Amino acid sequence: MDSSKEKPYHIEAIDGLRDNYTSARFRAEIGECRAVIAQVIAEDNRSDQQIARVHMLRYLDLLLARAIRWSDEEADLMAIVLRSQIDLRAWAEFVSKGPDEAARFLNEVNIDIRELHETMDKAYPGVMEPLPEKITGKRVDFSRVDDQEAYAYKLCSKLIHPSALLILHPEVTIGNALYKEHLAVAVLFHAWYILTRFHDINWSA
Repeated sequence: MDSSKEKPYHIEAIDGLRDNYTSARFRAEIGECRAVIAQVIAEDNRSDQQIARVHMLRYLDLLLARAIRWSDEEADLMAIVLRSQIDLRAWAEFVSKGPDEAARFLNEVNIDIRELHETMDKAYPGVMEPLPEKITGKRVDFSRVDDQEAYAYKLCSKLIHPSALLILHPEVTIGNALYKEHLAVAVLFHAWYILTRFHDINWSA
């Protein structure tokens, strides 16, 4: 490997933020990622994969806009962004496998509708009109890809939910500056990971 070869911008950005974190730098780097998303987000309905890609990148951009707004707030807000990104990363990997997987992702909309309808019908019997047709299909379940992702997901869950740890010790959970930095770097990593999963970016341009 040629050590003199420069790293791609997004790798330098992630490493730089990890080594020298400030909320201002985080906002600037997230802004750079959003600028790239804006360049590649054009509507594309040529295939189920392209439809999924466009909608996932739109949602990613929404998450990053929130990350910028919440960069100086408590750690649980950044945890909301990261946990959503972890799930989005799993979907990005899934739909990138092929058209069958992308079609299953699009069908999840119907499964979501079915589950909401069934739950609401139990809560408010007789209020909901029956669905026009039977919705079939099984939800796609994901496992964490490695121990690091499992830890990140668990940490986010502990910060988001009103656990005993959070309620009794907010100063070492949602008020923990190290958690905030760790989550912010992970948010930047996942942002670039999801984006580059869909697009081979020419970093020298």
